[in-house]
Amino acid sequence: MENRLGLVITFAVVAGSAALVAFTLGYVAHYGIGLSRIEIRHSALIATALIAMLLAGELFRRYWHKPK
Repeated sequence: MENRLGLVITFAVVAGSAALVAFTLGYVAHYGIGLSRIEIRHSALIATALIAMLLAGELFRRYWHKPK
């Protein structure tokens, strides 16, 4: 039970940190660099899909592989 609670807390901290970093990068890209919101959105969607595929691959490899 404690292991699962630790995992949930870790996930919440990582998700919160990722959201804070995303907001900061979006602000800098829009107001600092001058990119339009649509350009930022497309780049964010591509990056999100790439990260999700990498995380899913790692999850499947770690937890659902067949031992030899």
